[in-house]
Amino acid sequence: MNVIDTNQLKSALERLCLVVPKRGTLPVLENLRWRVVNGHLELTATDLDNSLHMSMPFAGPAIENDTDVLVPAKELYQIVKTETAPKLDIGIRGGKFELHANNRSLVLPCSEPKHFPQIPDGELKLQGQILASALDAALHRVLFCVSAEASRYSTDVFRLEMRDSVFRLVGTDGHRLSLIEGAAKSEGSSTTLLLRSTGAILNRLGLAEEPRWVQFSTCGSEQEFLVFILPDGAVLIARRGQGQFPNYENMLPKSPLEARVVFRREELLEGLAKLSPTARKAQSPVVKLELSKSPISIKAKNDGTANRVALEHTRVLGKARDIGFNHQYLTQYVKSLETDTVSMKLFPPAISEVVVLDAFRYQHLLMPMRD
Repeated sequence: MNVIDTNQLKSALERLCLVVPKRGTLPVLENLRWRVVNGHLELTATDLDNSLHMSMPFAGPAIENDTDVLVPAKELYQIVKTETAPKLDIGIRGGKFELHANNRSLVLPCSEPKHFPQIPDGELKLQGQILASALDAALHRVLFCVSAEASRYSTDVFRLEMRDSVFRLVGTDGHRLSLIEGAAKSEGSSTTLLLRSTGAILNRLGLAEEPRWVQFSTCGSEQEFLVFILPDGAVLIARRGQGQFPNYENMLPKSPLEARVVFRREELLEGLAKLSPTARKAQSPVVKLELSKSPISIKAKNDGTANRVALEHTRVLGKARDIGFNHQYLTQYVKSLETDTVSMKLFPPAISEVVVLDAFRYQHLLMPMRD
């Protein structure tokens, strides 16, 4: 049997299970591939669109080499995450996966990997490097406005651009758009589309506190797969998104400002929470920012009920008008910020009705609603 560090295996299985489908149409996808190669443990999980590969050393010399089996992923993780022993003894005997720790023994079924999907490989074409913590922050701010459904344009994907020392992520569902920039290292420029599922997995792989770099490459016969090599050596291979992404640069207002409004973030968030019961019951969940009145307020109405909250610390520069937004959309944006204030740009409605909410390297475009 081979000896494995319990905490290392827990961490690896937790991340691999992010890729295992919750309701897999193919039973084989509910397994992870467990391989012992050259004294190292190689683990792989896939949902066909995304494949996560991790390598980890044994806690001692590898006794069983050339092992290659499929093991139920979530069943193994549920067992290992409750184990307190520092080391685990694991081996394959008689077509069974065996785990021993202290007075505990576990036997799981395992199978041959012949039906496990082939993971894309081939020569990597380096596109650049992305600062891990900046990528995590950007994904947090773009994923909430990427559509879960495809339409005429590819709004169920998001766009990744690499430009010398900057990367840019752009996502939209047709009603709102997020544009975020961060630090990168690349030569020249490149553009690709990422699946929503790929972004969600990257966002949960623990990159927030990483001051190191994620290597971004492509592979495949037509470079149709994206490869992210994380700082700890884990590799995420993802199918490239397809379709036509909207020409978002044409959506960015370029006309002179009519007004700039600055809210205190916590005050605005508290006001939105107080209006939530009224807004959610309405057929059209509009919250109106009464920016032309004093005091400035935020209001929701439904079936004769009017719920209004004063925003006493809001500042208006210029001539602002009353304007309504989808309650959920505005709330999601405000929650995505880490700043003390929320800045909003208003343009003359005859030129552009789109409102731009901006922070450092982060722009969010939101279409007004009529109540």
